[in-house]
Formats: sequence, C-alpha cells, structure tokens
Amino acid sequence: MNDTQSARRYARAIIETAADPKAVRDELAAVAATLKANPTLREALGNPGVPPATKKSIFFEIFTGLSAPLPRFFEMLIEGGRVELFKDIVQRYHAEWNARNNVHSAKVVTALPLGDEETQSLRKALEAAVSGSVEIEMSVDAALVGGLKVEVDGHLFDGTVTGRLHALRQHLL
Repeated sequence: MNDTQSARRYARAIIETAADPKAVRDELAAVAATLKANPTLREALGNPGVPPATKKSIFFEIFTGLSAPLPRFFEMLIEGGRVELFKDIVQRYHAEWNARNNVHSAKVVTALPLGDEETQSLRKALEAAVSGSVEIEMSVDAALVGGLKVEVDGHLFDGTVTGRLHALRQHLL
C-alpha cells in the first residue's frame, strides 16, 4: 500500500470513529500548524533515532486534551514510524470532512485586499454557485492589476483584468 492510500485510510478511520468530527478537524489543523511552525519538533518526531517512547512523551506534553480518537492515532503513527504521513492525513481528513458536509474550498486571489463586506458578498455568491458552504482562502497578488481569480474544487474562474484582456485577444484573433 502506498502512502496516499495509507493517508486516506487513516483519515477515514479517524472521521468514522470521532465523536465530534468537526472538533477533531480543528484539532488536527492546530497540530499541523504547530508542527509547521516548529521544524525542530517535526524533525524530532520524524527522527528514527529518537525512541518512540520519547517521541510520545514529547508529543503528549505539548498536545494535551485532544479528542478521541486522536491520542491513540498519534500513538499509532509514532509507534509505526509513520509520522511523515501526518500532513497528508490532515489534508485527506479535511477533504473527507468537507465532502461529507457539503463544504467547498475556494482559493481567491485579488489585486487588492477585500473588505469585510466584499468578502461576505463574494462568499454568498460562491455558496449560491456551489449550493453549499464555502471556506475561502484569500491572498493578494498586485500583478493581477484588477479583479479576482477564484478556484473552487479545481475549477478556475478568472475575472482579472489580465484574464479578460487575454480572452479578448483570443476572441479577436
């Protein structure tokens, strides 16, 4: 079994055994953010030279009060030497949770930062378009000149000035 299949199976097992899958989702994201922000911790947990008992001690000293089944899940990852799968497992869990709850991920790139009212208006439009909830990841790219790019579930909608000029050029040629 390859790592992608393993990550998918771990994610499904967690979501199916969790009493509160949304809380588990939030906790997994918090652990992932902490590991991303602390490369030394991530390296220690993934280092085969560090005994599993030491890794578990370090992990559970930092991450207390995790919802079931996360404590046992992390024990299994550490004991099995599979900590390197954690990032993929979190991504798979997030995707599985979103699919089960009709939540769509949207990446929005704008030329200028949007205000709260504009962001809410965009959220409502996207939710109407996908007939579900939308989690928006915003970023700013001044090279866009104006407008915005939206990617929802792998579909790109380019409403930028650059994109419109390109489309006009293609139409005229």
